[in-house]
Amino acid sequence: MNIKNRITVFSTVFLLLVLLLANGSIYFVFQKVMRDEAVERTVTQMDTITEVLHSTDENLDMPRFLRAYLPADSMIRVISQDNASLLNVAPSTSSEMTKLPAIYREGEHSEVSKIGETLYTVAVHPIIWENGEVATLELVEDQTAIANTMRVLQVILTIATLIILIPSFLGGRVLSKLIVNPIVSMIQTMEEIQKRGTFKHIPLEQKSNDELAKMAQTFNRMMDLLEANYNKQEQFVSDASHELKTPLTVVESYAKLLKRWGKEKPDVLDEAVEAIYSEAVRMKEMTQQMLLLAKDESQFTIDYEKMNITSVAKEAARNLEKAFQRSIVVEADEEEISLEGDAQKLKQVFFILLDNAIKYSSEPVNLSISRTASGVQLDIKDKGEGIPADEVDKVYDRFYRVDKSRTRETGGSGLGLPIAKRIVEAHHGKIKLSSVDGIGTTVTVHLPLNPHL
Repeated sequence: MNIKNRITVFSTVFLLLVLLLANGSIYFVFQKVMRDEAVERTVTQMDTITEVLHSTDENLDMPRFLRAYLPADSMIRVISQDNASLLNVAPSTSSEMTKLPAIYREGEHSEVSKIGETLYTVAVHPIIWENGEVATLELVEDQTAIANTMRVLQVILTIATLIILIPSFLGGRVLSKLIVNPIVSMIQTMEEIQKRGTFKHIPLEQKSNDELAKMAQTFNRMMDLLEANYNKQEQFVSDASHELKTPLTVVESYAKLLKRWGKEKPDVLDEAVEAIYSEAVRMKEMTQQMLLLAKDESQFTIDYEKMNITSVAKEAARNLEKAFQRSIVVEADEEEISLEGDAQKLKQVFFILLDNAIKYSSEPVNLSISRTASGVQLDIKDKGEGIPADEVDKVYDRFYRVDKSRTRETGGSGLGLPIAKRIVEAHHGKIKLSSVDGIGTTVTVHLPLNPHL
């Protein structure tokens, strides 16, 4: 059974049970009220008869007197202590009321009796009979009207139940359609995405804030995210294959050259080996960077420990000075600024940012470290070529380079800044790049002292 039918059946059955419970309660309460009122009327009539009986002469003609006070559709009889009927006054001797058993009772009593489908109210009262014995005066009234009224009420309640159930069933169908339609639309969209391999949104015909609209909006946002990630993945694979194609071509060319002339020309051998080694190192470095960027957040772990960011910065600057034979000026407000972080990954950030500054600037690079109210600020400044204003926001994209023609000279792959940005953000910090084309570039990094707070 599908959801639409289940909603319809459940809502209809639930309403039916509620109606049965409500109608049953109405029926039995109304029946009890009518019976109690009928008994009360019979008792009142009995009190009237006994009151008049006690105030009259002893030589009263009892059958004539009782017949005078006999209500319509009623019977009055006198019952002796041995359960014998001493007097019976009824509209007809063939009345069904005469079939009620004659039972002597002490004291006053009232009840509802039933013979077949007919209801009777009974009221009894003790009296002194003509022979001086105590007897029971019994008044029985036919309550057929109650049964008729209850049958009419039963028919009314049944018709009312059907009248309520039919619109409820139709309303359940409409409600289930409103609920299920977005789900059906989502299923059809998913199936179309599966068949065609394209990303598609669920159409939103009208704006609403209910859960179904939010579900459709969430699905559409998820599709946007999947499409964006898919496009990024394709772009990443395309860029990676393009970047690896060049070094592989170089290796293949030098390998052919080595195979043809390597044994005969030592200079060709040295050149080929050096070129192959250089390209292999570059491919290895590029592969490691791509693998680092390909990791998701659960795999990209930070080993937090208390560290001195000043000493880490100075060590990175000292190593790059020796490697490139370039001047890096380090200025720190304090010799020891402690924070919680991963020393190795933050050292990699320094290597990336200082390496970029050295590659694209022929003058000394400045690295300043200062404490702020919320943490530590690092500024790496160079006086190089700078970056055009319309390309500043693109430098964090994978494989993006401002000037692709200088890749051969600098050896860059366009992966450094994306890696640095990811490491800084993993430390709950921020990285910002500001540049003036032809004047220089400044990279500012903010790191919190305690990223867990």
